[in-house]
Amino acid sequence: MSDLPPDALSYQAVVAEYFLGLRGSGLMLSPLDQELVAEWERRGLPVAVVCRGLRAGLEELVEQRAPGATLPRSLRALRFAVEGEWKAYQRQRVGDSPAPPGEEAAAARRLETARALLTEAGRATEGRWRDGYREAWVALHQPQPHGTPLERVEAAIQTADARILSAWLGGLARPERGALGPRLRLLCGPRRRGERPRAYREALRARLLDAAREAGLTCLRGSV
Repeated sequence: MSDLPPDALSYQAVVAEYFLGLRGSGLMLSPLDQELVAEWERRGLPVAVVCRGLRAGLEELVEQRAPGATLPRSLRALRFAVEGEWKAYQRQRVGDSPAPPGEEAAAARRLETARALLTEAGRATEGRWRDGYREAWVALHQPQPHGTPLERVEAAIQTADARILSAWLGGLARPERGALGPRLRLLCGPRRRGERPRAYREALRARLLDAAREAGLTCLRGSV
């Protein structure tokens, strides 16, 4: 059984907690909202970008509606605002935006959970895998110079996962490693017309993380 704290924040939990905090009511997201958040995570939207989009979308709705009008119950009602914030982020127009309230505390909790998860995983294995977990743990302690608190944690988690994957791939037999690329591309399918190369690479990376988990590794993205 895991010794991780019960209030550990995953990607889904951070988004849910922030949205419900903005609304000031509610205990959990609907299944459709949870599916949407999972899709954002698979696509690689940073948590901070999602939070900014939710806040901006809700503020816009409040301005448009009559005083006292009910706030939207569904996170999906704000999905276009999140997509707009994501596009702006990709165009590097929001790098200096202030962090949403409470983001620093959420980032610290997520980072602490990630460190605990790697410590637990490292104690349960040996060899290359343990080396990968150790290098990932070191990566989480290296300061990230740019972005809001959650963006810096997200960057550290991506670096840590890259160290874990590198250790895993380095231990695979050459035929197995050679077959992995075609398998991932088969699972993802061909790149769709209009899809950015970066988005396709992110989809391949998500499949690679899934393959590593199937092999028994602990990866941070999707876990914390």
